[in-house]
Amino acid sequence: MAEARGRAQRRYVREKATIDHLVRDVYEQKAPDEKHTERNPITSTGLPVEDQVRKEWDPRKGGLLTF
Repeated sequence: MAEARGRAQRRYVREKATIDHLVRDVYEQKAPDEKHTERNPITSTGLPVEDQVRKEWDPRKGGLLTF
């Protein structure tokens, strides 16, 4: 019984090492793209983003309840 448990443990360690080796590059942190990290506070129409959102949102068409 102890031999089977030891064999299963060694197989688990081998499989984990193989999986870790294969996915190591997949989850590597990448540097953020400098062009996409900065947002402009003004839309292309010249309005601030908050005003543009308020302009396009109509509470009669649906939305959250305000009390």
